[in-house]
Amino acid sequence: MQAETLWFAGWHVPRDPRDTILNGMNKKIAFLFPGHGSQTVGMGRDLAERFPIAKQTFAEADEACGFALSKLCFEGPEEDLKLTENTQPAILTVSVAALRVLAEHGVKPALAAGHSLGEWSAHVAAGTLKFADAVRAVKARGRAMQLAVPAGQGAMAAILALDPVQVVEACDEAAKETGLTVSAANMNSPTQTVISGATAAVEKAAALCKTKGARRTGMLPVSAP
Repeated sequence: MQAETLWFAGWHVPRDPRDTILNGMNKKIAFLFPGHGSQTVGMGRDLAERFPIAKQTFAEADEACGFALSKLCFEGPEEDLKLTENTQPAILTVSVAALRVLAEHGVKPALAAGHSLGEWSAHVAAGTLKFADAVRAVKARGRAMQLAVPAGQGAMAAILALDPVQVVEACDEAAKETGLTVSAANMNSPTQTVISGATAAVEKAAALCKTKGARRTGMLPVSAP
């Protein structure tokens, strides 16, 4: 009987840990880990149900956090998951669970990098940080960010297919109109800019970006800018 398999992140992952994904391949692989805003209720649940190493990773995170982070990832509620002090250890944990599953099947990165929060996952992948220490650190990081801006008062939005100069102009116009702070925060690519600031100002800037020709704008599921 053929071993069951799982498609994960584009990889055909064998259920039999004796198998490897990249048999016969001789290529260097880089892992790029996601940042804040990529969370969703249910993330990591399939991994934990199918792979003992992933289940163990969530158990380690629960212990490091002092509460059932795994339950929050698997079941929500979404409002609690998107609180920054919960979001950050949650994304880190899912990233490391995936990292460990792939490692068991012979896929290990030659290089690791991350976007913002994802840098912490990259450190765990590189062995420069222990997982439990990283979980505690990003939880404290998220708490500090949340204390700086109470939930609901700050926001972020992604602006697609608009020149960054025009995004900055829209932020300046929105700041003047609302009397609140908003600015370009991340230049993800020449065609994607993330803005952040006070919620009303971010919403106004996003609307202005649409009028300037942005293909799409979208508020990110975060509780702090």
